Amino acid sequence: MLEYYYHGTVRKVVVGFASLFNNVHLVRNDANGSEKERIRVPIAYGPQQKFLKRLDRIGTDFDQQQVRLENYLPRLAFEISSLQYDSSRKLNSVQQTVGYNAGDRGTLKKRWERVPYNMNMTLSAMTKSMDDCLQIVEQILPYFTPEYVFTIKAIDGMDIDVDVPIVLSSVALTEGDDGSYGDYSQRKVNFATIQFIAKMYLYGPVKEAPLILNTNVNIFDIKDFSPSTTSTAAFKPYADIGVSAAAGITAGGYTPSLTAGWTGAGATHASVSIREYPPTAWGT
Repeated sequence: MLEYYYHGTVRKVVVGFASLFNNVHLVRNDANGSEKERIRVPIAYGPQQKFLKRLDRIGTDFDQQQVRLENYLPRLAFEISSLQYDSSRKLNSVQQTVGYNAGDRGTLKKRWERVPYNMNMTLSAMTKSMDDCLQIVEQILPYFTPEYVFTIKAIDGMDIDVDVPIVLSSVALTEGDDGSYGDYSQRKVNFATIQFIAKMYLYGPVKEAPLILNTNVNIFDIKDFSPSTTSTAAFKPYADIGVSAAAGITAGGYTPSLTAGWTGAGATHASVSIREYPPTAWGT
């Protein structure tokens, strides 16, 4: 059952999520309220605890680089918390999506119905002062009401742009690395922890399927059909429509004014035939 394939869908969602917060800035003002400096807040993938450990090292092995806490903060960190199946967005599993195969014009690409998942993500903001933390929060929250939608290409050559809603679920503001006060041996940092849910889809393998080049439709006039008729003519169709495709056919490459009795080929080399049987063919 299992076979190797990789669409990079989770990675595309993670990259798209990070790009939403790569242009957050902080402004520092002087005593007169004029802008003194503007700082772009860096963002990186990783848990909050990872950056707290780095803060503990400042003043020790970072001395040679003359790194100070004020130079390291503010920071944005994000990570994937979990992936959960979302049954509320489930569609019929036997449905298929078919796409154009640029490598072989004699086949099509197809895949089974995509599977809905919710990816829970945590965004953490770490700052030295509470004012810096509030500036970051106010630049993020107004865009989520409670969701923001960005677009990815899930599978190249199969799906057009796919929208991924990012839903904001909770916000928490805290002061201090452990929430305690009075212990001056601990370095105090301000945190904003924002929880998001990315409503994404996962996709199975893409396979090739042959093109349907010929089709034939028989139309019967049931009201004229007599079960007691033994003539073989009675079992002929009332009308027969046949279509044979060929390479080079494009959308709209047909003649809408075709009538019964027409047989021929259009400019796209598609062969169409329509044969109508009169009532006498039924033995009446």
